[in-house]
Amino acid sequence: MKSILTIAFLFMIASGCVYTPRCTHPPSGSMDGPVSLVLLPGNVLYVVNSNADSRYCSSYISMLSLSVPQQPSYSGTIPITYKNDNVSLVAGTYFSPSTGLLWLADRENNRVLLFDVSSSTVTSAIPVDQDPISIAPIGTIDGDMWMLVCDLSSNDVSVVSSAQQKELYRIPLTNNGIGTAPLHAVVTPSPVSINNQPPDRYAYITRGADNNLSVVSINDHCEFNPMFPSSASVPVFDTATPGNTATMSSVRTYDCQTPSELWTASFTSATSDFVVSGSVSGRMKERASVGVPYTSDNGYVGFTIFRPSEKYVVGDNFTFYTTASSGLINIPNMPGTGVGTANPVTRDIVMTPDMQKVFASYVGLDSVIVIDPSDNTIENYIKVGKSPEAMLLSPDGSTLYVACYNSAKIYVIDTNTESVTNIVGVGNGPFAMALSPDQHYLYVLNYTDNSLGVVDLTDFALVYTLK
Repeated sequence: MKSILTIAFLFMIASGCVYTPRCTHPPSGSMDGPVSLVLLPGNVLYVVNSNADSRYCSSYISMLSLSVPQQPSYSGTIPITYKNDNVSLVAGTYFSPSTGLLWLADRENNRVLLFDVSSSTVTSAIPVDQDPISIAPIGTIDGDMWMLVCDLSSNDVSVVSSAQQKELYRIPLTNNGIGTAPLHAVVTPSPVSINNQPPDRYAYITRGADNNLSVVSINDHCEFNPMFPSSASVPVFDTATPGNTATMSSVRTYDCQTPSELWTASFTSATSDFVVSGSVSGRMKERASVGVPYTSDNGYVGFTIFRPSEKYVVGDNFTFYTTASSGLINIPNMPGTGVGTANPVTRDIVMTPDMQKVFASYVGLDSVIVIDPSDNTIENYIKVGKSPEAMLLSPDGSTLYVACYNSAKIYVIDTNTESVTNIVGVGNGPFAMALSPDQHYLYVLNYTDNSLGVVDLTDFALVYTLK
C-alpha cells in the first residue's frame, strides 16, 4: 500500500499536478509505523507510531487496553503535536513513574518532548543535539532525575535534567574517521568502580558506525579509560638501564578533561615479560623521553627506559594516557570466523540489575555480546537470529528477550548460563517488546506488519496478534 501511494504521488508531480498533503486524525483502532512500546500504570500499553513511514503528517500514540492481558484491544489514539509543529518520533521512549511524564525523542526537530500521561499533552520540549534517537535514565543526582540522549548525527550524547528541563552538557564520542552514530545507551543504576577507577555512573553506548562500544563517565563528562589504568603514582624502579621494563604497582584516576601533550614513539621490548614490538600513540604530561608505556595483560603498565644517562628513582611520578585506553570497547570477530563483517553495528544494550553483566545486540555477527563490566572485557558471544534489534531483560535479570528483525523471531536467553533456551516465531520486523505486569505475557511490536503479537511465556507460543 505504501509503495502504491508513493507511485501515485510521483505521477502527480510528473503530470504537473500540485499535491497538498492533508493531515488526518488517525483512526482509533490502528498502528502505523510502530517504533516503541511502553507499559503504563493501569494496564495500558502505549504504541508510539512514527510519521516517517506512515500516512499521517505527525506521529501519534495508539492506546491499548490490557483488561484481557492475552488479547490487547484498541482504546483510542493521541496525535502528538507541540506548538503546531509536526513531530517525528523514533524508538527513543522512557516513562518516569515518579513524574508521570513520558519522554519522547523528536528526531525531526532535534529535541526531547515531555508528554504528560494524565492530560495526554506535550507540556514542554528540551532542545538537544542533532538527530536524537534514544533516551536512557541516568538516575537521581542531587535530587534531580537525569536522562542520557543519544544524538545519532552529531556523534555525541546529551545529558538532560528533568527538574530543570534543559540540556546540561554533551559528551563527544571518539570518532575513528567514519563517525560513531550512537544508537542506544544503558547507565549503571548506581556509582560503581571499574578497573581501579573511582565510583561513578558509567554509560555504555552502542555505535551504529563501527564495531565499538563507547564507555563514558557521567561525572567527568567524557569517554574514560575503561580497559586499563591510565596513570601511575609510584614507579617501582631505580635504574635507567636500557632494556629494563618498569611496572607501575599503583594507579590513580586520569581526568580525561586535563590537557596533555600528544606524542608518538616507537618501542621494543628486551624482556620476556612483553614479547611485542611496534609503535604506540598517547599522551604524557611530563618527561616523555623516559620511555613508552605498554599495557600488559594483568592491567599494569610497563616502561622501557631509553636514556641511560638519566637516573630515575623510586618516588618519581609519571602520568600518561595511551590510545589503547580511549574509552572504546573493540568488538573483534566471533572466535573462529576469521573474516570481517560488512555490517559491524551494535544496536541495543542492557545491564543486569546486579551490574554483573552487560549485553549488547550485534548485527554484524547476528549475536549478543556479553561484557564483564568489572574490567569491560568481552566474555562471550551468543548466536541468535538475523539482525538482533531490541532487547528486554526480565525484572530479576535472569532472562533476556532478543527481537531479531530479519528472522521474525524472539530468542530467549538464560543470562546465567548465557545460552538460548527458546525461540518463538512472531510477526515480520519485531522491533520493541514489553512484559505484562504479571510477566506471564510478552508483547512484541512488529514494525513491518504494523501489529502487536502476544507470546505466552508458560509455553513460549504466539497466542494472539493485534493489527
